[in-house]
Amino acid sequence: MKPLFYIPCILAIVFAAATGTGCHTNSQPVAPPPGDAAAELRNIQAANDSMVREARQGIKTGDLILRTGTDFSSDQVKRLSTQDKTYSHGGIAVVDSGDIYVYHVEPDYHLVRDKVRKEKLDSFCDPAHNLGIGIARYNLSDAQQKTFIAYLDKQYRLQVPFDIRFDLTTDTSLYCSEMISKGLALATRNKLVISTERIKDRSKFKLIKQYFKLNEKQIVTRDVILIDHLYLNPHCTMLKQFTYLEQQ
Repeated sequence: MKPLFYIPCILAIVFAAATGTGCHTNSQPVAPPPGDAAAELRNIQAANDSMVREARQGIKTGDLILRTGTDFSSDQVKRLSTQDKTYSHGGIAVVDSGDIYVYHVEPDYHLVRDKVRKEKLDSFCDPAHNLGIGIARYNLSDAQQKTFIAYLDKQYRLQVPFDIRFDLTTDTSLYCSEMISKGLALATRNKLVISTERIKDRSKFKLIKQYFKLNEKQIVTRDVILIDHLYLNPHCTMLKQFTYLEQQ
């Protein structure tokens, strides 16, 4: 619960987000009376939902969909990026039968949902579990895009598991940016290459060893594809970025 004197400011932000630039909706949230926390939350949710609706309107098959998770591991993953620490996860959109899905893979330490997934956009971008989303687009021909999506769909159908060792030399398991990078390389015959990097920040080693099956020697010698490398690429254009309003 925010202090009472913050409420007018929050309501002004909510109203602007729902009616101003970047977030268009047919219904404008009505400012609740001071102290009406439930109404305040409804307005925030309405503004966030309008951002997702706007995002949907511009997404095409092959687009890179980025998100910033609210959990601790997401916060640490985005901090591994060396240039832009905005996003913690990414996937590729496909428009299928009028709906939008995202191909992606993420760790699940219960080994239930750690396989490549084809998840509906609204679930992938859910404001209840994310701080914001971004949409970027690679410069691909129609033929390259078709090959790219076919590669991702194959990984989904094979139910390839998350690569907990972050090993780019194998294809039997994949992490999110690895899968995207390998799909792009295949589709473009290595003309579109996502750069790799080695993690040098030793303050992150303890966390990496805790979450992934790597020892310190492996960490310092392993080439990895960080999230920001996916979109800070000359063949990729950032189209839209949305920052959700805080719901707590």
